[in-house]
Amino acid sequence: MQTPGALPPILHDHPLQAAGRRLLDVDQLDERRVTEVTTTEHGVLAVGVTPDGTPFATGNLCRHQFAKLGRGRVTDDGCLECPWHRAAYDVTDGTMTAGPKGRIFGFKPYSWAIKAFGNVAPLRTFPVEVRDGAIWLVEGLD
Repeated sequence: MQTPGALPPILHDHPLQAAGRRLLDVDQLDERRVTEVTTTEHGVLAVGVTPDGTPFATGNLCRHQFAKLGRGRVTDDGCLECPWHRAAYDVTDGTMTAGPKGRIFGFKPYSWAIKAFGNVAPLRTFPVEVRDGAIWLVEGLD
């Protein structure tokens, strides 16, 4: 499922509002397994679960063209996929596992260069846990 339109999503898509460190109820996630959540401390995060049920929270901006990752999807292998050019991220450490795809952006040398940048400047990741059916930021963050 990709975001429709000729341009990448530049605005947040009605993010959920966190209640303190409580980000969202797991059952609020749809088949994409990720959504945008606004936090007081960290701004808008991409929050979701991998297919095995592991929760995650990462920065919300793709390193390629700053599309909103919370509007993407979690792949069957547990990566967070950008909604525009399908760059993929490891949600455990924020590194880009696959560069952008498409007619222009899928040009292998370009895609590799973007992937290399995505590994030098990974997404910020946040420790989370599932408690009482909800995803929570873990205490003790700076």
